[in-house]
Amino acid sequence: MFELITGGSGSGKSSYAEDRICELSRACQSASLYYIATMFPFGNGTEEKIADHRLRRKGKGFETIECYTGLSEKARMLWPIEKWEKHDRQDSSQGPCVLLECISNLAANELYMEEGACEQAVEAIVSGILYLKEICSHLVVVTNEVFSDSRFYDEEMRHYQKVMGEINRKLASAADKVTEVVYGSLLALKEDKMKTTEKNGIKLVIGGAFQGKREYAEKRYPKITRWADGETCSFEEITSCEGIDHFHLFLRRWLKCGKEKEELLEQIKGRESALVIICDEIGYGLVPVDAFERKYRECVGRTMTALTSMSVCVERVICGIGQTIKEAD
Repeated sequence: MFELITGGSGSGKSSYAEDRICELSRACQSASLYYIATMFPFGNGTEEKIADHRLRRKGKGFETIECYTGLSEKARMLWPIEKWEKHDRQDSSQGPCVLLECISNLAANELYMEEGACEQAVEAIVSGILYLKEICSHLVVVTNEVFSDSRFYDEEMRHYQKVMGEINRKLASAADKVTEVVYGSLLALKEDKMKTTEKNGIKLVIGGAFQGKREYAEKRYPKITRWADGETCSFEEITSCEGIDHFHLFLRRWLKCGKEKEELLEQIKGRESALVIICDEIGYGLVPVDAFERKYRECVGRTMTALTSMSVCVERVICGIGQTIKEAD
């Protein structure tokens, strides 16, 4: 069994992950319990965090393996290919139980450390996880939600977010279970059966950046052919397109031109045809210092709140998995 655990900083996902793999290990009576640690100790802050994690898992039976890059090689050392090919896959208790924490550190290491995979970071990490999935009785992997705030990061940080998003989507697709931890509460993310709704009206697809929202929307609503890109399309297209991607960037341009959200909401409300809107969630993180950035972030939140009240369907996408959070009767 492979479970992917995601959530924000300080959400309690690490504690849940440790308890979860220990529970699974006891259930299958696996003698091998490993913790693959990916945080490189590059300063006092990280060293303190590493020490805290070591203290928390003390006495739980973990054997710790440090892995900053080259996960596939470490995995093959843990369980060599020759042993893997010979073991009885019907007997899951023969494989180890492994907790890997976490993907965000591993991705940064592969991207920026001298010995890292750089542009092949996604492939390097995903291939390592898939190997672990095959050899383990149970595998639990912790990742991070780093996609939902309004800050405009530099190109390097956006690339990091994009890599993280791609890894998370691939791992979620391969996982048997995906769990989001929100302030210690567990949300089981289950993929919808992609039943298209024929109801006419506004349909929202929301989520953090790089979560696969557009791909999800195209599968969910295959009849939509006229898509507009909110970053570049004309303002008039909001009245004629069937779907609009990057709606948050459309709103940003709208405000930059001195327009108000009420005018836009009236135009959308006055449409006679259905409209699919894809929008990044940007209301998380620190409140921006710049006055326009504050106005923009709040405008996106209030506009999407108003559109939600008008909509026939709202779906939130995390790691490529959609959850319906509103559907009209």
